[in-house]
Amino acid sequence: MAKVNTILEDNLIVRYIVIIIGIFISAIGTNVFLRPAHLLSGGVPGFAVAINYITGLNVGLLTFLINIPIFVIGFIYLQKEFCITSLINMIVYSFILGITQQLGHILTINDLFLQTIYGGILTGIGAGIVFKTKSSLGGTDIIGAILKVKKNIPIKNTSLTINFFIVLLGAALFGLNIALYTLIDMFLNVSTMNVTKDALNEQKQVMLISEKNEEIAKEIMSTLIRGVTFIDAEGAYTHEKKRIIYCIVASGEIPKIKEIALKYDKKAFISVNNVNEVKGKGFKEKYL
Repeated sequence: MAKVNTILEDNLIVRYIVIIIGIFISAIGTNVFLRPAHLLSGGVPGFAVAINYITGLNVGLLTFLINIPIFVIGFIYLQKEFCITSLINMIVYSFILGITQQLGHILTINDLFLQTIYGGILTGIGAGIVFKTKSSLGGTDIIGAILKVKKNIPIKNTSLTINFFIVLLGAALFGLNIALYTLIDMFLNVSTMNVTKDALNEQKQVMLISEKNEEIAKEIMSTLIRGVTFIDAEGAYTHEKKRIIYCIVASGEIPKIKEIALKYDKKAFISVNNVNEVKGKGFKEKYL
């Protein structure tokens, strides 16, 4: 299977610049928006913030300590490169969380709704950016990665399950209202993370029926350099034999596919569907 590299894989300096940007965005979301409102972020930082409220211990130190047993499990089940990069990220993230802990006292936002919305979105964007580099911020991301690789359970499902228990903890510490706002920020976190990590890497499935299937398929292969498969089919009403053109393309190539098809056949039938995952020649693989 051919591997499609990106600048994030080929250039180590660019990769870590992107990672640090993601970490800073996530730390700002936590310390400027969530902590001052007694909202809990998702995953390990959420547990760390809860313990910080009770004990006063530095949230960065707590994040580091909670992550240790999780990484021990991660090194057993996941790619070593992923775990090593994630471990470095976790240490940097813990450090940045610690040194930015007081930002909420400097940049004050006294609106619980805004704190919920922007806290969830920023922490999700930060985590998603880090995921795009084929690494994570550690913590429950590691648990989610293990379940995704071994059981194909979407990371968002694992995150939402773990975060449910964090919401219960928030309810016990700060009351039901804060817990419900925490649930909103966590939903935004997970949704934003998934959109961010898959951005610019969206594929579509195209099924096309036309009398000019040979000409259309040939131009798709020559112009877009995409593989095309013919599928034999039969019309249910007419029992006429047909050939379906089947191919997977990048989302941005759909207009060109339509242009090619309609150039040869104005009545061509074109069906376009979303694709969750593609592995193979010519496509950039989603690690998670």
